[in-house]
Amino acid sequence: MSANQHTGLIRTSYWVAAIADFVIAVLALIPARMGVEGFVYPMGLMSAVAFSWGVLLLIADRKPVERKWVLLPTALVVFLLGVAVLYAALAGLIPIQQVLASCAAVVLVLALLLYTCYQTRETQQLMGRQRGTFGCGG
Repeated sequence: MSANQHTGLIRTSYWVAAIADFVIAVLALIPARMGVEGFVYPMGLMSAVAFSWGVLLLIADRKPVERKWVLLPTALVVFLLGVAVLYAALAGLIPIQQVLASCAAVVLVLALLLYTCYQTRETQQLMGRQRGTFGCGG
């Protein structure tokens, strides 16, 4: 993978995850999507965190290679959101149609992030292990 392709893949991962975060920030404010009758305080907290993480990803995009470490905690966040959706489904809080759509989005975004981390590692190994780092760690 060339340096331009490598940078493009990292930037694509940032943008896909950021857009997903902004969508989550809006959806978290819709009571029916959250399995409740009306607005509750944790919905606002979730929305603020999702929006802030999206902004973090856009900031990372300004120096994509130098800040690629952001991808790994982002993958963890996406995975944990998937776990939360599955738990809500098992608890009967949200309908199965919503679970399927959410899980599909989680799988796609998580796959992109992990693929990017893998490709980052492979590219660094091919470039002679510059700076002694691997993957998304730095």
